[in-house]
Amino acid sequence: MKIIRSSVQTQKFWEEREAEDSGTFERDLPTVAVDTAQKFQTHLGFGGALTESTGVALSYAGKEGRHKVLTDYYTPAGLNYNLGRISVHSSDFSLGNYTYVEEGDTTLSTFSTQRDEKYVLPLVREALGIRKIELLSSAWSPPGYMKTNGEMNYGGKLRRDRYALWAEYYVKFLLELKAKGIPVSMITAQNEPEASQLWDSCSFTAQEEADFLEHYLIPLLDKNGLSDVKILIWDHNRDRIVRRASVTLASEALRKRVWGIAYHWYVSNEHTNLTAAHALFPEKHILLTESCVELVNAAEKSSAQSQGLWEHAERYAKQMIADFNNYSEGWIDWNMALDEQGGPNHVGNFCGAHVTVDSKTGKVTYNPSFYYVGHFSRYIQPGARRVLCANDNSADLFSCAYENPDGSRVAVVLNTGWVRTIAFIADGKGRNITLPPRSITTVLF
Repeated sequence: MKIIRSSVQTQKFWEEREAEDSGTFERDLPTVAVDTAQKFQTHLGFGGALTESTGVALSYAGKEGRHKVLTDYYTPAGLNYNLGRISVHSSDFSLGNYTYVEEGDTTLSTFSTQRDEKYVLPLVREALGIRKIELLSSAWSPPGYMKTNGEMNYGGKLRRDRYALWAEYYVKFLLELKAKGIPVSMITAQNEPEASQLWDSCSFTAQEEADFLEHYLIPLLDKNGLSDVKILIWDHNRDRIVRRASVTLASEALRKRVWGIAYHWYVSNEHTNLTAAHALFPEKHILLTESCVELVNAAEKSSAQSQGLWEHAERYAKQMIADFNNYSEGWIDWNMALDEQGGPNHVGNFCGAHVTVDSKTGKVTYNPSFYYVGHFSRYIQPGARRVLCANDNSADLFSCAYENPDGSRVAVVLNTGWVRTIAFIADGKGRNITLPPRSITTVLF
């Protein structure tokens, strides 16, 4: 049995060693128990978003620095990512609002993705050169002339007389990328459809999303040879995932066509809503498509408490374990790299990332969250099956376990308190494992 540790106390990462063995097994301890006979969802993988802001931030590190960061993300020696996310034209993590057409173009004759050739698409190509990754695309807002408020920011709605045009625009984007050798295999029609933001945003009710998908986007995908593109609905927070899915998937035809349900980690910690969604729609894949630490309050803005906080790393681990134990099948983080401020961002909506690149010096910093995520992504393989993992110290211990396609087995145990030694029992066989205070441990058994 091998264990891999990262610890707040020692500030060391990925320390690998054989599990301690005193020759005895003490059972009367906080216990983590695994039963590999009880299997649940299949794991899809891990990834991050290749945004324009990430492209800008990595440009500060130079060509070699950028390649090293991408290698550290996408290879087995790093985070072993196999998923990615891109936006249809601009998002808040772009240098500004932009689209692929001239304003008012109702024929899409001016359509061009040339803007993305500076920072976004070269990044995607380089990532694809390191590893074959599965890409998800999401739209933050249609062009302003297609919306009720006439602009990309501040919410608004897609005009009813523009549904067909916006569907054509989206499909044109997918076909353009496919022609460039960048296939997109998963899509969401609208990022955060119930949020009216200062940045690129657009409101869709659950029924409007259903109508747009069933009567406009899906027929056009099928007509253009893109029927294999997997469609995910919602793409917003956990709190409303059940009620949204219940409305959007009410149509039997649409339910058959929709592949999965996407969600974000903001606002709500109601992880059991994922289990409820799974119970209602057991054939649907549930995938986290965005997560980041938002640097929006005083406690997270100061230089001592923003980038690199161990608390941020613990938050990732705790949230991942809770979601995986509630049928989430994968995790796509938000920006893969940002500058020291948490940008660039065209509306000052600064956020944290696993990697920080100093805009003045080009210095690359791997934050603790990078290593904490690695406790999952390096060892839980795509195609792994979650197995039953329970513990009896819910105040301090958080745990999940998987069996990989190659037969190897993995358990991840987060210790947010001062527990020292636990009884780790897998399929009836026990071993005592020492957990440093405030640590995360991956057990290979």
